Amino acid sequence: MALAGAGTDLALAARAALATGARLAVAICLMTLAGCAAVGTQGAEAPAPAQAVQTGELFLFIYRPGPAWRAGAPMHEQDLRPHGAYWQRLVGEGRAFAAGRFLESEGGMAVVIAPGADAARAILAADPAITSGVFIATFEHWRPRYHTEAPLPRPE
Repeated sequence: MALAGAGTDLALAARAALATGARLAVAICLMTLAGCAAVGTQGAEAPAPAQAVQTGELFLFIYRPGPAWRAGAPMHEQDLRPHGAYWQRLVGEGRAFAAGRFLESEGGMAVVIAPGADAARAILAADPAITSGVFIATFEHWRPRYHTEAPLPRPE
């Protein structure tokens, strides 16, 4: 869902987030996402360096194939380049903590940092994969309860 070669960049962003007090439970989601965040971004230019993680509330977007999903075509053959560029920009701006595809099913997840639910819903509504119907998404307001201060392991 964003960032070609994102494993290193997302791991660094996670470590920066931890240093600023973000909860590691969010970073656990990153472990699911980091190695696979290059969906639809072949040939995209490198992302801007991640800014310091903002304070705010956390939201999860769970993406699944939508009505414009081409049945029988794998995810890397779907029209997701605009979606990937969108998430690359959001991560670079510090409005998203992580985003990426699922490894064993079609779809993916994003962890968003926003001042409130309306702002997070606006981010989801503006996603090109949502507006085009390639994906549908569920929206969850999330507050991690348990976390550790240990740094994230790098994905293999």
